Amino acid sequence: MGPERDFDKFIDIYSDIRLPFWMQSRPETITEDRIRKLKEVGCHRMSLGLEHGNDEFRKRVLNKRFDNETMINASKIIADVEIPLTVNNMIGFPEETRELIFDTIELNRQITADSMNCSVFAPFHGTSLHKLCVERGYIAEDFILGSINTEAPLNMPQLSRDEIQGIRRTFVLYIKLDKKYWPLIKKAEKFDAEGDQALSELKEIYARECAS
Repeated sequence: MGPERDFDKFIDIYSDIRLPFWMQSRPETITEDRIRKLKEVGCHRMSLGLEHGNDEFRKRVLNKRFDNETMINASKIIADVEIPLTVNNMIGFPEETRELIFDTIELNRQITADSMNCSVFAPFHGTSLHKLCVERGYIAEDFILGSINTEAPLNMPQLSRDEIQGIRRTFVLYIKLDKKYWPLIKKAEKFDAEGDQALSELKEIYARECAS
């Protein structure tokens, strides 16, 4: 049974249930017809996995083959059908740079979504990216992953752990606030008194300008 027939079968069965549900998907699977059918049977929130905002990096490192325009269009379709959308992002990949992270931020600024989140890359044992991290010396061969999405595990010369953590805590601010605030947001990346003060100021700005 092909994917389209599977989808139609789900819609047919779930139309008798109609309990509200949340789901995750990929941008290349989104069509207006599918989203309208999902809304009719009770889909009340969706998440799309973007992970990275640079086309070439996303294809080469993550083996995700959709392009940025596909992601932008998918978000517009979901917004038009009025299903709240969360975009899933990730930073701290092997070989990533600050500039590449800002490709992800810039793409998110073009996406129509209710919320965006940002997690830190985790090099799970047995994956090709874990092997790459060991080969590049970003982690030790006997590295065991502890907490997920709390610490930046890779030790990379071009992108420090502190920088990854700092961008993570300011990620949504870079997306949601006007670029005139970016110098202040960069200060808020620092885990010190000045950074904490900047973050406090930015939270007030966000509440005033972005919170509904």
